[in-house]
Amino acid sequence: MSYGSGMSPSTSVIMPVRNGAPFIAEAMQSALVQLALTDELIVVDDHSSDRTSSVVAAIADPRVRVLSTPRRGVSAARNVGLAAARGELVAFLDHDDCWPAGRHAVMLRVLTENPDVDAALGRIRIRFEPGTAPSRPFLAIDGKHPKAGSVCCGLYRRRILDRIGGFAEDMHFGEDIDYNMRLTEAGMRVELCEIDSLVYRRHASNTTNDQKASRAGFFEIVRRKLARARRSRDLTQPQERKCR
Repeated sequence: MSYGSGMSPSTSVIMPVRNGAPFIAEAMQSALVQLALTDELIVVDDHSSDRTSSVVAAIADPRVRVLSTPRRGVSAARNVGLAAARGELVAFLDHDDCWPAGRHAVMLRVLTENPDVDAALGRIRIRFEPGTAPSRPFLAIDGKHPKAGSVCCGLYRRRILDRIGGFAEDMHFGEDIDYNMRLTEAGMRVELCEIDSLVYRRHASNTTNDQKASRAGFFEIVRRKLARARRSRDLTQPQERKCR
C-alpha cells in the first residue's frame, strides 16, 4: 500500500502486562497521547491478580483494546497481541515503561517517507525508581541505541514481523533480544533515529533482577543463534551423494 495525500499507515501498539497496576496508566497515556485516532493500543492481560484490569478500564479511550490470556508469559502475550493487531506498523511497549514525547511522530515520518526501511529504532533511556540502586550494565546503555536490545525501542513494519513468526514462548528471559536477532537475520533494514524512543524503568519487580536467570537467558540466546547459523550453513552447502 502507498501513502499519499498526507496519509500515514496505521499503528498497533502491543502492551503485555501481568500485575502492572502501579505503572500501566502512565505507560498507556504516554502512547495514547502520540497516536492517531485510527491507531490502536492492545493491552494483553496475562492473568493479572492485582488492580490492573480496573486501572486499564478507567482509561476510557476507544483506541484501547483489552485481551485476556491464561498465565503463559510475556512472549505468548505479545504473540496474542500480534495476532489481533490491525495496524500496518507495530510497536511494543511494556506496561512499566513509557514513550518519550514526540517519539512516535519521528519514527512514523521515517517509515512513511522511506518505504524500503523495515524499522525505525531510537535510543533507550534508563529510569531508576526510588530505592533501586543504579547498576553499571544499565548505566552503560543509557542514551544509546541498543545493539540487540529491547524491541520496545522500535517501530516496525508488519511485513518484517510476519517474515519470522512470533516470539519464542519457551523463553522467559532475553526473548526480545532473540526476536531482534531473528529480524536482523531475516534482512531487516533499519533506520537509526537520533531521538529517545523508550524510557526503561528499573524497579524492584523487574524480571531481570534475577541475575542467575538472566545469565541463563543470555546463554540460551547464544545457543539459539548458533543453532540457526548451523541450520543455515547446512542448507546452503551442496549435498553430497555417493556413487553406486
